[in-house]
Amino acid sequence: MRRDAPPPAAGLTRDLDALRRYLWLPIASLAIAIVAALLIGAVRPGGEEARFRMNVMVEATPPLFGPAVLPSPLDYVRLATDDPVIDDVAESTGVSAESLRPRLRAELRPQSPEIEFRVTGAHALTVAREWHDAFDAAVAERSPDLQRELTQPYARQLDEARAQLYRAAAASGTRPDDPVAQQQLAAALANYETAEKLSQSYEVVARTMTATAFSVVAPHERGAGTGSTAGRLAAAVAIGLIAGVAGALMLDYVVRLRRAPAVPSAPARELLDARPALRRRWEHRSGSVR
Repeated sequence: MRRDAPPPAAGLTRDLDALRRYLWLPIASLAIAIVAALLIGAVRPGGEEARFRMNVMVEATPPLFGPAVLPSPLDYVRLATDDPVIDDVAESTGVSAESLRPRLRAELRPQSPEIEFRVTGAHALTVAREWHDAFDAAVAERSPDLQRELTQPYARQLDEARAQLYRAAAASGTRPDDPVAQQQLAAALANYETAEKLSQSYEVVARTMTATAFSVVAPHERGAGTGSTAGRLAAAVAIGLIAGVAGALMLDYVVRLRRAPAVPSAPARELLDARPALRRRWEHRSGSVR
């Protein structure tokens, strides 16, 4: 006779009872997985690498005279590995600037204004965090200086115009009746006024501009094929729970199989010997023929 399958609710209740009965198994599996994840992080190879990504936002009023000139992402890449920034990181970490400089690398991401920072060697994550803070402070403090470096040609132009004006004024003073000297003086004065307006305009931009560095990706450590600590712990929790639940259900199934009563086997049917009947039938036919 065919047995009806138990309803789904009965199977779910049985599984929940099994999990409650063998709750120690998921707990033990979870604990073992977490300890293994932490041990992997502790005994992994010493080669370390830490990375973070930053972007710089510059706010400035456009100059009254001349084209707009502002620091570009490449200028901030150069700032990231400048001596004052490296010295700040070295002072914060206690590592010499000479040994720290080869471990720091900053480069511009392709087709993006974001700057990728990489730190290699021992305690890479600590160094990366200090470099992050040092670069953040340098962007806020030294952006006006970057602006002045970019507009340095206009400052030199002002110095040249001032020197030319002094020479023209001296020549005009010695030859007051010479119209050529007077024309040169007027041209030198106009050139000086234009250069002065440009220089003053860019100086106003440098004094009023603000630059802010913000993290696109926070400093994080790249292990030697083992992932980050948070990633390993998350994977350990998932694997531990899955293995514990599966083990509890499997153990309950094995126990139920052992406790189930043995099903008696059906008695074997006795084989009938058809030879006597066939013999009598043959003898009956033979007598009829006679």
